[in-house]
Amino acid sequence: MLISGFLQPIPDLTPTIPSEDETFAIDPTVAPFETSIIFFYKTWDLYGAFSNFSPHPIQMPDEDGNYVTWFSVEHYYQANKFIGVSNPLAQDCIDKIKSAKSPEEAARMGRLTQRRQPHLVRSDWESVKIDVMYRALKCKFSIYPHLNSMLLSTAGSVLVEASPHDLFWGGGRDGEGLNYLGRLLMKLRSEFLGESSAASENTCIAL
Repeated sequence: MLISGFLQPIPDLTPTIPSEDETFAIDPTVAPFETSIIFFYKTWDLYGAFSNFSPHPIQMPDEDGNYVTWFSVEHYYQANKFIGVSNPLAQDCIDKIKSAKSPEEAARMGRLTQRRQPHLVRSDWESVKIDVMYRALKCKFSIYPHLNSMLLSTAGSVLVEASPHDLFWGGGRDGEGLNYLGRLLMKLRSEFLGESSAASENTCIAL
């Protein structure tokens, strides 16, 4: 029987915030109490543009400083696994990823090659992959005003990529994931709002 006029939330259904302490340290707009969570995953969802698979081309500088167009953040990220490797097969993989018809195809190529031919992956990949993703995201949310506005509109909320399988970039099934994609988006949001003292170099140009 409903007495108070509204239903109290059921504690067991409250989503778990991945890495709470790190989340609050990254973005001061997120309050440690009464936190709201915005999940994103599929590109057709309300906040689907936060996904690396969203169809938003970016232009990023290559090793020679020339700007190259990538069909999505995912294309750029996957190709960077093999950049700088002195093996013709690595360059061939980069070219194939760059011309992949979809982010899904680019991701499939990059992951498969990384798993089956680990010798083609750059030796410093694990230490640079977060920065590679950050630079691509900064470009994406800098050159598309509507994406920038969407990101800023989430101020105060925790952003979580609701991937049940990716425990590094996503939040996992029960919040056990590291949610690095969500963290980077919150870091960018904080910087765009002028709340970060660290200014990052803008490494992209408008399309």
